[in-house]
Amino acid sequence: MTDIHFNKEKGSQLKLFTPGPVHVPERVLKEMAKPNDTHRSKPYSEMHQMAAEGLQKLLYTNNECLIFTSSATGIMEACVRNLIKDDEKALFFSIGAFGDRWYEIGVRNGKISVKQGVEWGKAITPEVAQEALSKDKYSVVLIQTNETSTGVYNPIDELAPIIKDSGALMCVDATSSMAGVKLEVDKSDIDICLASVQKCFALPPGLAVCSVSDAAIEKAEQVKNRGLYFDLIALKKRHVAKHQTPTTPPIPQIRGLTAQLEYILNEEGLEKRFERHEKLGKRTRTWVQENNLEMFPEKGYESNTVSTIKNSLDLDIPKMVSMLLDKGYRIVNGYGQLVNKTFRIGHMGEIQLKDLEEMLNDLTDIINELK
Repeated sequence: MTDIHFNKEKGSQLKLFTPGPVHVPERVLKEMAKPNDTHRSKPYSEMHQMAAEGLQKLLYTNNECLIFTSSATGIMEACVRNLIKDDEKALFFSIGAFGDRWYEIGVRNGKISVKQGVEWGKAITPEVAQEALSKDKYSVVLIQTNETSTGVYNPIDELAPIIKDSGALMCVDATSSMAGVKLEVDKSDIDICLASVQKCFALPPGLAVCSVSDAAIEKAEQVKNRGLYFDLIALKKRHVAKHQTPTTPPIPQIRGLTAQLEYILNEEGLEKRFERHEKLGKRTRTWVQENNLEMFPEKGYESNTVSTIKNSLDLDIPKMVSMLLDKGYRIVNGYGQLVNKTFRIGHMGEIQLKDLEEMLNDLTDIINELK
């Protein structure tokens, strides 16, 4: 079996079919290698503005889009610190490990946090949302679109009106779907829609982005002890005034983000990108059936960016992953409580259908050998 180590000379030579970080295209790496001016210069401000405006187009929103030097978890914490007063209640919908994490962030920040979960593999349905919201008054509701651990996609278009009708602000974690699945922020009246860039954006990790509504900013102005690093008021103020961030950002990553947004919007095109991810998801699910495996998510709620597959053939998952590494591909085991009970295939970012077919052919041979 392959024993892979740090490749100082060439970097990783693996083809990543992981839920993130994902493969970064050579054109993006070359863009990030270009020299930059400082984060307080006019050239940087111009680049920052281009990135923010590109994000607005990607998310179909007129809301301001902010850039954070963190993973998506940083913005998840920003939602909690900025939008929930100490005497208010927040409702965290959870369908997996990352929904649980958001709830834990609420608890650790001393907020009155209520979790409404479902059995892993299932989605939050309109019925579940309606019932949970009828039990109490919540100032903020926080939910994932795409749960990376279970491979479930929540029906956000159906849930958004129910959540907003309750009078709550709505925060949406779109980490493993933004730039891969269509999200219309203004149409759904989402107050904060967040993601990090190492998944569907196909950029290196270290950067997170979000759209933020006027209502969210107005609420943040009323909340005490928002902290410093993730203060939405400070972030928006610097963004609007100068197209900058309050603290030093990773400028090469933002250059890469700007270039990638230009590619997504003007070369591939949004609709074609969303269609490609849909085809990748469908092909993976067809392959699962062809190999007498089963999808972990409830039918109808499967993700088009990451497939979580039941270990219904009782395979040695670590061995299967290792054997696929010998072929030059990386997929991953299940996450958290789903380790060895599932495995996950990421099909997001710049992966093409041909790339997926080649990997699945090798994976099929390995599974047949392990049966």
